[in-house]
Amino acid sequence: MKNWKILSLILFVLAGACALNPKQSTESYRFLASSAVERTYTAKTSIEQVHPSSTSEEVVRIKNAKIVLVDYDLVRKDFPAMVNKSNDDIDRWILDQVAFISKPQAAQTVVNSPIEVAEEFRQAWRPPEYGRALVYDMVHPDTGEKLGLMDAKGVGSLRPGQVDHGNGIATLGEAIREYLYEGMMRNVLNDADVPNQIVGSYAVIDAGFDLKHADGSTSPAGFYLRQAHDRVTNPGAWLDETQRMKLQKIFHRYGIDPNRNIQGTKNGAIFDFGHYIVRDDLEGIDPTKQVPFDRWGYDKSIRPSGGDTRWFYSKVDHPWNWSHELADNFRKGHANRDAAWQHFVNLVQPVRERLSQNPGNGCVDNVTSIISH
Repeated sequence: MKNWKILSLILFVLAGACALNPKQSTESYRFLASSAVERTYTAKTSIEQVHPSSTSEEVVRIKNAKIVLVDYDLVRKDFPAMVNKSNDDIDRWILDQVAFISKPQAAQTVVNSPIEVAEEFRQAWRPPEYGRALVYDMVHPDTGEKLGLMDAKGVGSLRPGQVDHGNGIATLGEAIREYLYEGMMRNVLNDADVPNQIVGSYAVIDAGFDLKHADGSTSPAGFYLRQAHDRVTNPGAWLDETQRMKLQKIFHRYGIDPNRNIQGTKNGAIFDFGHYIVRDDLEGIDPTKQVPFDRWGYDKSIRPSGGDTRWFYSKVDHPWNWSHELADNFRKGHANRDAAWQHFVNLVQPVRERLSQNPGNGCVDNVTSIISH
């Protein structure tokens, strides 16, 4: 019994070390967000690069915003002036400059609960076709020097209404799911060895108010922060048909179905994974590279009824349901940032390990091997 207790303690320490990069502090470990930063896009640094016809508007600060997830590696890559800042400093910097919402959104309660705002305003940029997103100039917290841009999704529209894709905001669960998918797709693109980059995720924020659904139910609202980018001018920002079908065929090898909805930048970087799903019945799946369906898939007993069913499962799959469960618990105070980080690891790490050069020899597998022997 004594030997078993000692072995259990050793395994507990090893399991923790699986997630902890020895070069990172405990603070970094707890809020680690992703890897494969080299696959991310070269972010735009001026609004003219994003879209020359972007318009400026005044936005208002929200009071109850909280950080949920941050990719500190990506933030430091794109904003070198923040390299020597602590993670806590970066958290404060993000909230200080991005925890704002459009004034029309804050002025109504049709599609959201009352939003607590402060008497503090700033300017934001709204490129054409940015229905619920804005772009912010990011400045140095000490000097005020302009450092670059952040794109924020779910931060309000000019005419919010209870219509499809027209409420101006996003659920916190949706923002978390998008963050998960982007982190997973970085690893897929790396493994596929295609030239396409990915528009990286900076952070997820709990916005502190609720989104009202058409049926009267509510969900915590959230913001999704990503790299500023220039979109193709095709309808829906879709890449051209040839590129989309080529990428879709590649993604099918991994069990990923983008449903022909592959949005991209002018140089082919991809973004927006809200309609992507993982399936286990696609033609051409490579079992050695397949994204685990038990984690990323969906309950097949749930059947769509009527209408366009291509995108049905992205709103009922495991990442969607588990991310919304996490969002509810985070808002209630039953889950913290450690839980959000673990949620990311639980889904992305198995994909990362499967696609590594030595599949089955990841840290988690090594610990499991020790236990089994």
